[in-house]
Amino acid sequence: MFSPRSVSQVDSRKATVALARPGDLVEAQAMMQEVLQADLGGYRPQWHRDLDDLEAAYLRRPGCALIVARESSGIVGTAAVIPCALASPPNPQWLARRYNQPDVCQLVRVWVAAGARRRGVGHALAERAVAWSVGPGGYSRVYLHTDAGVPGAEAFWRSLPTREVCDTRPDPFNTVHFEIDTEAMLRTHQC
Repeated sequence: MFSPRSVSQVDSRKATVALARPGDLVEAQAMMQEVLQADLGGYRPQWHRDLDDLEAAYLRRPGCALIVARESSGIVGTAAVIPCALASPPNPQWLARRYNQPDVCQLVRVWVAAGARRRGVGHALAERAVAWSVGPGGYSRVYLHTDAGVPGAEAFWRSLPTREVCDTRPDPFNTVHFEIDTEAMLRTHQC
């Protein structure tokens, strides 16, 4: 269940995880661009246009949020929440109908800098994003998809309380679709 503490700052080992503020955006954008280039094949306008103006995409848009993880060295991770609006194609029509609902958000841009991985930063970001989603965000369900071709991505999401909804492989994007069990996530990880 949601509690006010769920959206406050928490520490994940050395990282502080919290809602992004305007002063975080330049650094968050740089970190996101770095991960995008190094791990995800680079910027594609049709998918990554939100990175051009994080403030408009996440801080000024209703139903959206950007979460950042900060260590002493700077921002090391991000997670974002947006209203779910799956396109079909490439997604199956039944999937778009199921999740393109006012009570459903999509978890996106859960990216961690290479040097901060495997230390709980991704988990803390996902937890914070889910807590915001079912609290101030007003959503009741959290959807996400991942590119299973990215090393560690599928295993990461399966390590959390998720349920696979659809595996569309061998599509060109190696896509696996999940829904997060929000109650289990917040109960298990005690945000």
